[in-house]
Amino acid sequence: MHEKNVSRRAFISAGAGSFGALSVDVQGAPVTRNVPASPEHAGDKVRIAVVQQNSVPGEVEKNRAKALAFAGEALAHDADIILFHEEVLVGYVDNLKDLAEEVNGPTNRAFRSLLSTSEALILWGLTERKGNSYYITASLVGANGVVANYRKTHLWWKAEGLRHEPTFYKPGNELVTFTVKGYKSGVMICYDGDFPEMTRCYANLDCTMLFWLNNRGERGHGEVVKLAETNSMIMAVSCVCGENELGYKCRGGSNITDHDGGLLSEIWDTEGIIYADVYPGAVKDARSNNPWYVGRRSDLYSRYY
Repeated sequence: MHEKNVSRRAFISAGAGSFGALSVDVQGAPVTRNVPASPEHAGDKVRIAVVQQNSVPGEVEKNRAKALAFAGEALAHDADIILFHEEVLVGYVDNLKDLAEEVNGPTNRAFRSLLSTSEALILWGLTERKGNSYYITASLVGANGVVANYRKTHLWWKAEGLRHEPTFYKPGNELVTFTVKGYKSGVMICYDGDFPEMTRCYANLDCTMLFWLNNRGERGHGEVVKLAETNSMIMAVSCVCGENELGYKCRGGSNITDHDGGLLSEIWDTEGIIYADVYPGAVKDARSNNPWYVGRRSDLYSRYY
């Protein structure tokens, strides 16, 4: 089992250890940890499911079928929102323009059909085509159709070939928020989250949960904990596993992290679903008492931008 480091967290009110969730054993397979929720956590719980999928680059039909099966499994476990990784169907391939979909394309229609009798939401990594432009997109869909659509705002440029994203895609230019069971939430994609300003901006927008889609070697809890604890932000993080387009093995590290930085669930080196019950109603009070959030000097920093 992963043990939590509480040295900084002692300064922040609330704690993740009281939540029922999943964790992982040392081999990376998810195991259940049942701990009763503490009465100090106000409001309704939200059950987050994060899918870590071994997607084959370019195999759209196969990847879609697998994603639908995972989504169906998560719905059977009463997930309120189901998160997939960045570019889950297409990945990085030279014929991406032939494989890209419009927002209201076949995959969102398939997810909508799956959700027809559910109030749950699915957030997934779409390779989006709009006219002659292409975007790396996170699309949120529910029973009534597309709820929100976020386009990656920071395109990875320090690479050659298929991973030089500005060659193939246009960047988005706005942050996107939505609600999950009434709780305001945000979304970002891979390189976006490497800029701490992104998580801070979503905190400033009063988001309680932040969903981070990735398609890279790994994105484990160690890269999430500081963003979560310094912003009092519940974070759900997805990443691909298996071989990428270059034959490199991606380990995943998909995780769900509480607003104090505590690890609720994590998975490495295999595909599967992790779950955690979180309490976004606790975020407001935690943030108002968070020294790394309250103590910021925006008036000072703005003079140097």
